[in-house]
Amino acid sequence: MTAPRPLDFYEAEYHFLEDAERPNFPRLWRALRRLEPLAGAAFLDLGSGVGWASQLALRRGGARLAVALDFTRRALDLGRRYTPEARWVRGDGTTLPFAAATFDRVLSFGSMEHFPDVRLGFSELFRVLRADGTAVVVVPNFYVRTAQPLEFAATRREWERIIRSAGFRIDGVGTDPGPAIFKNRSPLRILLRVALRLASLVPPLRYQFVFVLRKA
Repeated sequence: MTAPRPLDFYEAEYHFLEDAERPNFPRLWRALRRLEPLAGAAFLDLGSGVGWASQLALRRGGARLAVALDFTRRALDLGRRYTPEARWVRGDGTTLPFAAATFDRVLSFGSMEHFPDVRLGFSELFRVLRADGTAVVVVPNFYVRTAQPLEFAATRREWERIIRSAGFRIDGVGTDPGPAIFKNRSPLRILLRVALRLASLVPPLRYQFVFVLRKA
């Protein structure tokens, strides 16, 4: 059987509906807090999915503008229902439809690794971030695999080389331990999530890295 094209996969198969119905606000807010202060900022939710980060940036963080960008129409249509005050843009993360130095703060949570060109994605992120702006990028460790058609995973050192080559300064590296243990009721997935939480206690085996980046 031929593997689906990336766009076809996200429009037909990806779990956007589950993301919309069962948001994990604490997990997202832990990443967003690394962008504070958000008050008055122009915020980009890069690879937004259904855009819960945009909602948090506006309603809890006080951002003056939140732009949710995804290349999937299905995700954007769902997101508009929950956060109509955000600006919803369909676009490619490797050719962002924004002028240089447009945003003060950017979050990319679990999306950059699915871009067709990860290095170009970081270069575009650098381009649209304002001088002295801050970005938080959450990306997977080398062993993480999902069912998505495009996937790039790397060690911390490999991610750092890619990030610095785009021009960023790395101001900090945190840990994202993964989805909620009881995100759904599948016993096998629950056990897997428990194992991932335990593995994330060992720095080299973090499930995902949370990079805090500065355009200095």
